[in-house]
Amino acid sequence: MGLFAKKEEFCTICNKGIFHKHKPKRDWNVEGPLCADCYVDVMKKHYEKNNENECVVCGKEPGSFSLWKPKKEWDVKGWLCKTCFDEKEKLDNESKKFCSMCGTKLGFISYSPKKEWGIKGYICKICWNSKN
Repeated sequence: MGLFAKKEEFCTICNKGIFHKHKPKRDWNVEGPLCADCYVDVMKKHYEKNNENECVVCGKEPGSFSLWKPKKEWDVKGWLCKTCFDEKEKLDNESKKFCSMCGTKLGFISYSPKKEWGIKGYICKICWNSKN
């Protein structure tokens, strides 16, 4: 018969018999299935060796699982720790509340400046009309 019988698999690192096989990532250079223990060990080694495990702003290394991905509009390449992420978010929220040119409080409608103007943040209608 053997139609639905599973062939027993073995871990490529420790040669232990496994029921649930884990597929390794391409970056790890491991061919074949892994058991759960070996999969976790190889994953930890890979993330510890990775140089992207530090905050781009302050250089702190909180670990790969404690880093935050920045928003697109911040123009930050890399990852941020929790404190730097909160600081960036606070500055971003402040820039959305006030005009970048004259400093007046923005109402319901705000305007995004054109790229060639070289202004970061949002501007009010009066500044938009004067620039345009």
